[in-house]
Amino acid sequence: MAGVADLLDPREWVVAAALVAMVVGLVGIVVPVLPGLALVNAAFLGFALYERDAWAWTGLAVSLALWAAAAVLQYYVPGKRLLAAGIPSWVLLVAGLAGVVGFFVVPVLGLPLFFVGAVYLVQSYRARHLGRSLGSTWQAVVAVVTSQAIELAAGVAGVVLFVVVVLV
Repeated sequence: MAGVADLLDPREWVVAAALVAMVVGLVGIVVPVLPGLALVNAAFLGFALYERDAWAWTGLAVSLALWAAAAVLQYYVPGKRLLAAGIPSWVLLVAGLAGVVGFFVVPVLGLPLFFVGAVYLVQSYRARHLGRSLGSTWQAVVAVVTSQAIELAAGVAGVVLFVVVVLV
């Protein structure tokens, strides 16, 4: 059972604050309002600066490597899948630009909605066939979900790594 001395321990407060920031970061990945992986790694950095030991710095380095890998994979994997589905790269560029605009127009859901909507509109214009444009749109939805899943997996891995470092 935790005593008063445990509640006054600054390390416990640092760990708790880092975990809260990491959970907020994970929510920011699912609901793209906050930079989720950046928050997870910033919290890990704050803990490593407080802790100043090899385990904390090694854990932070691995978490940052996961972030870098996720940053590459979350665009490469869905993009490759979309290109394999016959959606040209210029359509992806237009949809990406629409997604950026959508992020500012509709703060929470604008990016994925505008991205998918742009794929549908451009493919409908290109194919002039409802079935083909719906298939392309479904591929765009799968790509958005895949991208989010990759980022979320990296975030969860960073949080699990943090918990392991804290317990070691």
